[in-house]
Amino acid sequence: MKNVLLKSIVLVSAILCSSPIALAQDNKSELGSNAIARSIREALQQPLYNNFSQFNSASSEITSSPGNRQQQILTLDEVLNIVESHHPKLRGAGVNQQIASAKRLEKQGAFDPIFSTGADYLRFNTEFDSKTLRGKAATTRLADASVEMLTRSGVKVSGGTRFNLGKVKAPLSPTGEGGEYFLEIKMPLLRGWRINEKSAAERQALLGEPLAETDYQGTRLELLLKAATNYWDWVSAKQKLDVARNLLTLAEFRSKAVRDRVAAGDLPRIDADEADLEVQRRQGGVIKADRDLQKAAFKLSVYLWLPNGDPAPVPQETSSPASIAPPMLFSNDRAESGTRSALDRRPELRALSINQDINQVDLELAKNQRKPAVDLAFSPGRDAGFGGIGNTVKASINFTLPLRQRTADGRIAAASLKMQKLGLDLANERQRITTEVLDAVSAINTTYDRYRAAQIEVELAIKLEEGEREKFRLGDSTLFLVNQRERATAEARVKLIEIQAEYEQAVATFKAATVQF
Repeated sequence: MKNVLLKSIVLVSAILCSSPIALAQDNKSELGSNAIARSIREALQQPLYNNFSQFNSASSEITSSPGNRQQQILTLDEVLNIVESHHPKLRGAGVNQQIASAKRLEKQGAFDPIFSTGADYLRFNTEFDSKTLRGKAATTRLADASVEMLTRSGVKVSGGTRFNLGKVKAPLSPTGEGGEYFLEIKMPLLRGWRINEKSAAERQALLGEPLAETDYQGTRLELLLKAATNYWDWVSAKQKLDVARNLLTLAEFRSKAVRDRVAAGDLPRIDADEADLEVQRRQGGVIKADRDLQKAAFKLSVYLWLPNGDPAPVPQETSSPASIAPPMLFSNDRAESGTRSALDRRPELRALSINQDINQVDLELAKNQRKPAVDLAFSPGRDAGFGGIGNTVKASINFTLPLRQRTADGRIAAASLKMQKLGLDLANERQRITTEVLDAVSAINTTYDRYRAAQIEVELAIKLEEGEREKFRLGDSTLFLVNQRERATAEARVKLIEIQAEYEQAVATFKAATVQF
């Protein structure tokens, strides 16, 4: 019984591990066994992981040939350029900048010069004689034209001419036949001086343009980070698919060889079932990896657009890059410089600072509105023509004081509290950004350490796989254990690929946090 078992082990080792041991008992099938053994040896001598440091390409001659692989590789820089140039969300943020400029132009229109003119004809009831106050018709012809301009300090300047001819009705006064020419200045002395609702609106609209720019930059960084994250998910998915395909191809070849030997009567049926089971298991892994690649490609395609505004085609797996640069450690100096850069350039901080300036305008306007209104008006002129009196002048001063100041007090309190809130938000945002940068550096360096450990894991997995195959050749192992070792090596490779992708995503996070995109 022991001899039968020993012969079975030696026979399986010879067929599956390419050891051409001649069996004296089976001279009739010796040539066929040697031929199949040579085929198996040639396949197994193509190491699945010849050089794990070069396996980033995740491709082999078994699954893809140079003729099938496209030469056009989609790089990360190309993806980011497409996002910056054509992504509709970013273009929409650019439209918001134009809207902010349009609003600024609108508010500046409040200080445009205004030309006005008009003419009136009046026929009205007036006195019949000195004793009768009504019963006689009188007519008046009125005409005027003027140009008026409001300054940002609140002073209103106007100049023009007026013609009041005929029986002029109060409060108007008649003019000479040549008309009256005048210049008028109206000046607020307290409320409305130097700041008023129109000038405040213009100042806030001017601040709205850089505020829209910060919104654009924030949208840009967000899109670039998401695009980079999805890009590396897509690249890693392609490489993991290649790992699964390589495993499947090897299992299919081995299964065919085992089935041939079973048909020849050299192996028991259970060995063919074991080989077929492994094929199906690895086939399921390929299907799942292929679905993961499709999902990653669809997610990446969301960020790919054509210049005409149409979505770009979904990227194909042949466009995936063949390698990923090895990770590198980030020094403390780089982390500190990145933190300084983030605090100087992050759009969120600039937006809060601009909002503080906008709120400061509201606070200044509210304080000015609490003052009493003292308005001075002065209008020199010249009454010309027949019936004219020569020089004319009009001067006035008006004083208004609200008995209660609840409106102004409420505006002052609201603006002051909002300023306090913005200060707290600014402090919180600075701390959040600092933490975000430090966390990104920590993720980068931690991922680097994981990468080094994963490299060693892959090396050891390859050694164990080769050792298990050698034991199997010597008859001291089974096909089941060889399959397990191969799967363990593949899992280690997949882990290494995922770590590399995580590293690149952490670097992208650091670049976005420090505004280095």
